[in-house]
Order: sequence, then structure tokens, then C-alpha cells
Amino acid sequence: MKKTAILIICILMTSGVFAATDTDSLKTELDRIEIVKASEKQAIEKLKKGVLKGDLKSMTQLGDECMTGMNIKADAKLGLALVESAANEGYLDAQYNLGNYYFLFWINKPDNTSYFTTASKWLRKAVKSQDVRSYNLLGRLYFEYGKHNGDANFLTQARMLLGTVPGIEEVNDKDETLISTQATLGNVCLGQWRMAQDTTALREAKKWYRLVLKSKKEYPNFSTYIDSLSFVLSQGVPMSIDPKNEDEEETAPQVPAGRMGGFGGFGGFGGPMGALPGGPGQGAPQGPVATYRGGMMQMMGFIRSNTFYPKDCEDQRIKDNVTVQFTIGTDGAVINPKIIKSTNYLLGQEALRTVMMMPDWIPAKTEDGTAVEYTTTTNVSFGSGGMGGGMGMMMF
Repeated sequence: MKKTAILIICILMTSGVFAATDTDSLKTELDRIEIVKASEKQAIEKLKKGVLKGDLKSMTQLGDECMTGMNIKADAKLGLALVESAANEGYLDAQYNLGNYYFLFWINKPDNTSYFTTASKWLRKAVKSQDVRSYNLLGRLYFEYGKHNGDANFLTQARMLLGTVPGIEEVNDKDETLISTQATLGNVCLGQWRMAQDTTALREAKKWYRLVLKSKKEYPNFSTYIDSLSFVLSQGVPMSIDPKNEDEEETAPQVPAGRMGGFGGFGGFGGPMGALPGGPGQGAPQGPVATYRGGMMQMMGFIRSNTFYPKDCEDQRIKDNVTVQFTIGTDGAVINPKIIKSTNYLLGQEALRTVMMMPDWIPAKTEDGTAVEYTTTTNVSFGSGGMGGGMGMMMF
């Protein structure tokens, strides 16, 4: 206890709080803490006793109380001294919290590089414990620092660091921190695209955002990432990241001249759609069509099993028939998704999310084998005997 108390005092001395060096000075300093929320007096007194006993958890928690000023009068110098003392003793939560504080200091004063240096120092120590929170925060720190200074090397460091997090490539329905780390990776890769037009990074952003959006735990609170993925898929870049199955037929069936294709009204699925702009009827125009691997029933099964009914909408029995338009690129990937018709924001976002989760299709090809883009629509119904999808096809 004596060693830890002296360490706190030394840190306080360095901060200019006071100049005494005996351990009684620590008690004196703790006695000066002003409690502003009477109901928390007993809890604060317990933390103070823990600090005097050298308990690292108590130091960290009381330091946080000093920093936040929620239950006691804020005292940043004392708070930092307490947390740093626990961090120096190897206490993980203290190392993470200290890194977080200096990250916030740097965000407020980004030209103060000492804040960045101190934040990265403590987060690197925390990362040694395989702490996912610390990985995520350090990656965000590198990302923000690289953006602020226009230094792509820090974005690369963030991408490499976060890519080593255990379980980072798995869909997770429980660990919010891991899901948040996947989202950070998506943001980093998107940042690399914006900074250097790195198409590899853009495709990787698709990978991370899709992992985030496959998690049931994320819905419906992460519509930001639905919008981010939609942006990624609208940049005019080939977006195929799915492994190719060499055993599957890669040639899409062609529509003979004079015939119109189209799908809709399968069982409980949404009705026919896809009337052509300026045209009298519905369905697809003449020309080559892209096909979903396994056929249209497989595609509708994918929509049915991968669409989640937002709880708020389900509780209120809100119905909608959402139309999503998208293009199958020349590599078979879904690109340029957009909502064409929806009466409810959450249901529209969910239908858009589902479409962006679809695996690569077999691209449309002309008679000479040239792959061409193919635009189509799908209809996702909510609240009418379950969820499903019907197709209306059109090619531009």
C-alpha cells in the first residue's frame, strides 16, 4: 500500500497539486474530495478506504469519479493521478480508461501531440492483455489521428492492428465490443478509400460492414452502417468478395428476342413489380439477365430467412411493402442499392440491409460472353403473413 500511495503522491507532485511526500498526505488529499450527491456518500467513502489500502480497482473507480464529476466535485489532476497509479501497477481497466481520457483530450485539442502520444502509450499496454476494447479504441485513435494529419500510414496501422483481434472475422450476436470493432474496421477501410482511392480497402469495408449488419444484436440501432454499406456499394467499383464456386454454371440464361422476363406474386410474397419507366407493362426488358445462384426460390428463401422484423414495428403491427432497386455488376456483386418505395423508415432500412447481404449472382452476359450490368428490383413485404420477397426485373 505504501508504495502505491507514494506513487500517487509523486504523480500529484508532478501535476503541481502539492509537494508533500509522506503517505498521510494522500489521506489529506482524499479528505478534500467534495461529495455533491449525498446518496453516493457511503460508496465514495468506501472507495477512499480502498485507495488507502492500495486497491487498484478502488483507485480506478475513484479516479473516474474525479474525472466525470457526477457524484463528487470534478478534480482532473487527482483523478488522473489515481488512474495512472493503478495503470502503472498493470491494472487493465485503468490503462484503458487513461488511454480513453487522453484520447478525448486530443480530440478537443488535436494539435497537442502529447495527448495522442500518451493515449497510444496506455492503449498499447492494454492491448497486450488482448483486451478488445483497447484494440478498438487504439484503432480509432490511429484512424482519427491519420485523418486529421492526412497521414495514410496511421490508417494502415489501424487496419493491421484491428485485423488481429481474436474473432474479428466472425458474425457475433453477443459481444457488442467486437461488433463495434468490426464497424471501426469498416470505417478505417472506407477512410482509406476516401484518402487514397484504395479499391482493395473499399471492398474490405464491404466485408466488415456486412459482418456488422449480419449480427442480430445490431438491429435496429445501427442504421448508420446500413447507410455506410450502401455508400460503399455505390462507388462504381467491382465489389465481389465472395469465394467463387467452380462447380456452378457461370453463364446466365438469356431472354430471347420478343420475350419479357419477370417474377412476382410467389405464394405469400409481395406482388408483381417492376413496371418500366414510360412503358405500359411490368417485368424485364429484352436482353441478358443475371440469375441468383440456385434460382429464384433460393433467393426468396434467402430474403425470408435473413430479414428481421424490427420489434418496434412488429409490436405496433406496422405493415409495409418495400421496393429495393439494385444492380448486379459484371462480377456478380450487388451494387447501387436504393429504396424505391417504403412508408416506414425502419422497414425500408431493413429491406435495404437484406438486399446488401445477398451473395454474388451469376452476372448477365451477352451472346458473345461479355458480362453486363443488370438492374432489378425486389419487393420485401412486412406484416402480411410474415416476410418475403417478390421480384420485378428491369435492365438499363
